[in-house]
Amino acid sequence: MLDIVVIIVCSLCGFAIGKYVERRVKAKSEFLSDLVRYTELFRLNIDGRQVELDKFNKEFAENCSVAFREYLTDGKIRCGLSNAEKTSLKNFYDNIGAVGSRELKSHIDYYSAIFSSQNKSATEQASKASVYVKLGILLGVMVGIVFI
Repeated sequence: MLDIVVIIVCSLCGFAIGKYVERRVKAKSEFLSDLVRYTELFRLNIDGRQVELDKFNKEFAENCSVAFREYLTDGKIRCGLSNAEKTSLKNFYDNIGAVGSRELKSHIDYYSAIFSSQNKSATEQASKASVYVKLGILLGVMVGIVFI
């Protein structure tokens, strides 16, 4: 009887870990897709409406994922970006206010291409994210068998 309880508890722990990893991967994918959408809309804002950056960020934060909203409002990244992604994101935002409109357009185009490629790989990983739950359950059952 105790053996069955150990296997069930271990498989539930594996399920929880797999679900956590799945959410992290999906949050990263949503963050990067919002970032690509942000750069596209910001480029259109420069060409047309020319709304101030703070107001533009507030408007964009109303219709984006939670992770990207937190980044726009607090400046904190809570979605598990790699160091290269964090560096490119930091470089993008550091150079927004210090350039003219022509340089800003080329700056946005350059980083938009970088973010698009990062988003493509993150979207591929997110499409396979449901595997983490299954692997977590399988790992939990294997650990439960080892404990028996």
